[in-house]
Amino acid sequence: MQIVEAPILVEAASKSGKSVVPKLAPRGTIYDRKGNIIAGVEGRIVVTVKPSEAKKHPETIDKLAELLQIPKEDILDRIKKEEWRNRPAPIKVGVSVEVATQIAESSDLPGVEIDEIPMRKYHDTKNYSHLLGYVWTPNDGDEKMLKAKGIEAADYVGKDGLEKFYERDLMGTPGKDITEGSKKTKFETEEPAIEGKKLILSVDASLQEFAQRRLAATGYKGAIVAIDPRNGEILALVSNPSYDTSIYDGGISTEDYRKLMDNPQKPAINRTVSEQYAPGSTFKLLTSIGAYRAGVLNSGTTEYCDGSYHYSSKARMKCLGTHGTIGYTEALTRSCNAYFATLAAKAGRDEMMRAAIDCGFGEKTGVDLFGEVPGIIPTESWLTKHNQIFQPGNLAQMGVGQGFTAVTPLQMANLAALVANRGVQYRPHSLHAMRDPLTQKNIYIQPEVIHTVKADDWFWDMMQNALCNVIENGTAKTAKIAGIRWGGKTGSAEHGASIEGRTHGWFVGFAPKDKPRIAICVLAEGVGHGGDHAAPIAGDVVRHYLLSPAKALANLVASVGKSKPSVRGANR
Repeated sequence: MQIVEAPILVEAASKSGKSVVPKLAPRGTIYDRKGNIIAGVEGRIVVTVKPSEAKKHPETIDKLAELLQIPKEDILDRIKKEEWRNRPAPIKVGVSVEVATQIAESSDLPGVEIDEIPMRKYHDTKNYSHLLGYVWTPNDGDEKMLKAKGIEAADYVGKDGLEKFYERDLMGTPGKDITEGSKKTKFETEEPAIEGKKLILSVDASLQEFAQRRLAATGYKGAIVAIDPRNGEILALVSNPSYDTSIYDGGISTEDYRKLMDNPQKPAINRTVSEQYAPGSTFKLLTSIGAYRAGVLNSGTTEYCDGSYHYSSKARMKCLGTHGTIGYTEALTRSCNAYFATLAAKAGRDEMMRAAIDCGFGEKTGVDLFGEVPGIIPTESWLTKHNQIFQPGNLAQMGVGQGFTAVTPLQMANLAALVANRGVQYRPHSLHAMRDPLTQKNIYIQPEVIHTVKADDWFWDMMQNALCNVIENGTAKTAKIAGIRWGGKTGSAEHGASIEGRTHGWFVGFAPKDKPRIAICVLAEGVGHGGDHAAPIAGDVVRHYLLSPAKALANLVASVGKSKPSVRGANR
């Protein structure tokens, strides 16, 4: 029969078969700490083109460009980006029903397809750029990175920020539309897609948006990081200048991408974690810890300031004034360079290095973001690797946050959190909880202690009271908040690429003084003194967080679901 009826059997086989069409899973919704949606999903009509068909029928591109009213070059560019994996290239996202119908009914557009798929929808495309990132089709690098983690890339993946960091959790499980049988008899089945996990961030949307606008209004390049010192949860993370992620909606053009990357203001750089700076006088908090542990600082320690710290009879470091014999609280209040340079020199290189490492400097914090840099602490291994020599004067420079030392704004916010906690430092993280779409249960992220510094209560009392005095009577008066006693330290850091001779302005602090709920770092590049520029920004941000109407985190998950805390669920 197989031989005699072969032609009939071949024809019958050609008329039957199995078709499997994958269906994209909706990405998990992202909420802020109060349950406000900041990244959701909406169904959108997408026009795609198969690269192989576009090569066979180039005339299709001209017709499609006319129908969609977009340049032919943009279509070719998007097809080229998908050629490496020969997957349908998304040409336009969010076309109207009328246009989609016109394309679907056209018989002369081979390789062109119309589909309605769940696409990421951001409720604010300007204030979360560096924190959330964006979503689009994966490139070769994305696929390799995900494959190394045992993840098969979906049609659309997180490309930066939390979208990328939590890709495994957000992507969900794709579904399938399955058609089997012949033309006469067809069986259609469906494997529904499972949406991704919901992320409940520790970020306060109101604070994030206020901080971003506050820094942007100054025109300063810089960063703001606010942390809950009690658990390491990030309350706000701002880098300025920022950019509008809507340029990635539907796929960014080559020209727009080039403009973004070539912008001399570097808006694509996340200054909170990916840039490192000399910390200036804010590093005197670290010097205090190093000097205490070396046994050269107590409540009665005084030094003499004649207006400079003298490296030798010929070399000196200028101070902000001539302070004479000065004690710790007054030295911190007036930011006396001579006092803290002398403390660092007396503490010695080994103790200063150990103190810096024990407070988290010279290494990544492990925050749930990509692109973090470790900063610089001039350890022996670092000096050898970079062919540098540590001179005696470098120790005095380190004591006032200059020289080789470099930090990120996130590290400095975490130093302020350590001081607020009297020696306990948590790993900073942006995720508070994750909700499983199948069990409908929340997995809460447990705080993780990463560093501890043991010291007597009198030391923490002395430092915290001195930092309050800095705001009340010292260089940070511009950060005063009526009704709130809090502590902070300003800094003005010299840097190699000096902007018109002006220093970077810094402020770090925590509030309120008793039972702190927020630790903050503000960096403003090349603006001058931190007390004039960074401190007032910090004051406004802290005031907004502590005094504006805000429901506690305990009330958060009413709209998202509630369950008992479980083990840590974040991928580290």
